[in-house]
Amino acid sequence: MFIDVHTHLYPESVYKDPLAWAAPRKENYWLKCVAPEQGPKLQGWATPDAMLRDMDEAEIEKAIVLGWYWERSETCIENIKWQAAWIKSHPDRLIAFAPFNANGGKEAVEAIKNAFGMGFGGIGELNPPAQGYGYENEYLEQALQLASEYGAVANFHVTDPDTRDYPGKIETPIESLIDLAQKHPKTNFIFAHLAGMMKLSELKKIPNIFLDTAAAPLLYKSNIYDEAIQEIGADRLLFGTDYPLRTYPKQQKKPDFITHLNDIQNADIGNETTRRILYQNAKAIGI
Repeated sequence: MFIDVHTHLYPESVYKDPLAWAAPRKENYWLKCVAPEQGPKLQGWATPDAMLRDMDEAEIEKAIVLGWYWERSETCIENIKWQAAWIKSHPDRLIAFAPFNANGGKEAVEAIKNAFGMGFGGIGELNPPAQGYGYENEYLEQALQLASEYGAVANFHVTDPDTRDYPGKIETPIESLIDLAQKHPKTNFIFAHLAGMMKLSELKKIPNIFLDTAAAPLLYKSNIYDEAIQEIGADRLLFGTDYPLRTYPKQQKKPDFITHLNDIQNADIGNETTRRILYQNAKAIGI
């Protein structure tokens, strides 16, 4: 049984009309990502029940449901309410990471504390450049300190500047993110999307940084897993799909886990390495 550390979910009331939901909340960045005006529509949608059926098909034991990197702290709090209901209904299958926007100040930090009290396993997916605050923000520091106190994990979006352009692409100042992880050595960090394949030899020296494989098939060739293993080591990689994003648009008419899972299993990286990536490393950091 496997563990997916990077998925997203939304209520049907959100995805049945993304524009009608996002406009009054001023969540224009999310709308640009999930419903671009031009180009392919890669965003899929799923109910929790559909997601669990897809998990069963791929033998996914547990999945982390990440929050989105919302532009408004109020939306983060709304998202936490959705997640709380999902993990209450499926405590053995779903793990929630709470969204957070530091511009919400003390109220945002209190919302994170409340989420941890409800059993959330982390915070994220965070993307400060898209959310309008800096990596040095005092309230982000407080949220990460809380994560340390609760044994929670922090997931940060990372963009590779050298990949193709796509709706919502905002570059990550990787040095700022590295500094943040070093300031909080007791908090485990997941740098999403293979950390944009940036400075992996440097990341290898920082023991609380891990990388997930979410959306890698959209961005890289199939040998990317071997390249990442060579640079940072197999023990630092975590399986993530970015479900329900259609990361194999030529193969997927609807979202699934099994296509990405099969890709890693067929990557010729060895059985022991595959086991580490698919579940052992996640369990080792308390997921």
